[in-house]
Amino acid sequence: MQTHQEHGRSKTCVECGCCHGIDRRRFLRRCGVTVAAAGLLGPRAGTWAAEPGGGKVRVAAVFLAQTRKSWPYPGFDVEGRQREILAALAQGCPTVEFTPIMVNDPGEVGKATAMKDEVDGYLVYVATLSWSLRGAITSVASLGKPTLVADEFLGGCGAFLTGCGDLSSRKIPAAAVSSTRLDDLVAVARQFATVRAPGTTPASFARQCDEAYRATFPARGEMKCEVDPVTLGDVGECVKRLRQSRFLIVGSGPAGQEQDFLGAKGRYLDFDELQSFYDKVDSDKAAEWGNRWSQEAVELPAGSYVEPSRPAPGVIEKSGRVYLAVLELLKKYGTDSVTMNCLGGFAAGKLPAYPCLGFRQLLNDGGQGVCEAQPDDTLSMLMARILTGRPGFVSDPALDTSKNQVVYAHCVGTTKVFGPAGKTNGFHIRTLHDRDPRGACAESLMPAGYMTTSFRTNVARKQMVVHQAKSLGPLSSEKGCRTKLIGEVRGDIGKLFDQWDQFGWHRVTVYGDLKEPLAEFGKALGLEVIDEA
Repeated sequence: MQTHQEHGRSKTCVECGCCHGIDRRRFLRRCGVTVAAAGLLGPRAGTWAAEPGGGKVRVAAVFLAQTRKSWPYPGFDVEGRQREILAALAQGCPTVEFTPIMVNDPGEVGKATAMKDEVDGYLVYVATLSWSLRGAITSVASLGKPTLVADEFLGGCGAFLTGCGDLSSRKIPAAAVSSTRLDDLVAVARQFATVRAPGTTPASFARQCDEAYRATFPARGEMKCEVDPVTLGDVGECVKRLRQSRFLIVGSGPAGQEQDFLGAKGRYLDFDELQSFYDKVDSDKAAEWGNRWSQEAVELPAGSYVEPSRPAPGVIEKSGRVYLAVLELLKKYGTDSVTMNCLGGFAAGKLPAYPCLGFRQLLNDGGQGVCEAQPDDTLSMLMARILTGRPGFVSDPALDTSKNQVVYAHCVGTTKVFGPAGKTNGFHIRTLHDRDPRGACAESLMPAGYMTTSFRTNVARKQMVVHQAKSLGPLSSEKGCRTKLIGEVRGDIGKLFDQWDQFGWHRVTVYGDLKEPLAEFGKALGLEVIDEA
């Protein structure tokens, strides 16, 4: 199967793929952004205007980056990327002086905020997946200076999206750019040249940036998709089945206790119980599963990726052993659904191998294995499976307004998107996103041309968010998690910004034109349904 390939960086296009998008109009409305309303935010966020003249407009360019084994990838050249961005800004914004500040940990945020009285505005660039630095976005934007926030493609997306969502919830006006095309950032940053005009406010600056940013959006493409009939369950019966469902939450929460999630029961377990089954697994049977997966996998093209084409010897077999242990755990508790604190458990030495390959098998066989001990993801997956018989794909989305695209990225992906009896797509066996050779996962090459529906519940808020995109197939990129499905957004990509702080970064994607039936299912469960695009 062909995949979309990245190409070299240039002035007009940094990467091929998909990353970031924002509805600035809706965001600004949520922030109460009008000239009159800006005064409601207090003197720090009200009218601000420096005296005209005095040389170039000065902007602090704050780069948020932590050196860790995460997105975009281990060893990402943050300093080189910073130089590239600053060079483009210097060329495209000749009347603005950008003063760089690198922030690598929360204790360094003061380096940026201390410049409040020395600069006319702030550009915050989230270069890596720096969760502990997410608060820096709010700290800077709260200073009451014209502020623009941007992120790195499949790099800073999670902290960027949820951080900007936090600004929206707090009604702190700020502009934002989420595009793989560097020229889009330059076009919006050019608006800093006007911030010394009398009467300029952070709110008016954000509106001006919104207008400039939306001018970079492409025309929406045709949404004609492959025929994909889906057999739907009766909603009343689906509600009944969901409320009878049980699932396991391993490695998180109070072990031994149960919790109600919209009627479904989630049971918390510790890793010791899984380990007890792991110790009893027949080594030959584990090796059989490892060999089966290796034979099913498609070989990586030579020279495609930086890390070795295979995980370390024995890792795939250990994954088979974890899979068989998980099956025994599920059998003990009478369920076929599990979510696990996989990253934390492996890092702490409580999980012998990552469960990713086994979770793919569970999904293909009609059950479900869900990453990161996430009940809201698990409930969403259950809804999709009960309604359609199809597995969902939990992901960390990244948006790219330059192409009207969203990338759904994670290290666990089904290879039977149409259900256990449907056709199978190919996959590669790779290390996880951190390139640790002790881990193995499936990079699923999901098919192009079909309508997909992405959604997530928030049980505590009794809400569900939903959007749709036409699948364009897999993205081949060294950045981010392994399985990366590209989607062309159906609707307004600009609206895909508001909800990330309320619903978290994850979304669950299921193949099929399912927006209406899923909304009906959600409402029958008592959820408010929010259309995010």
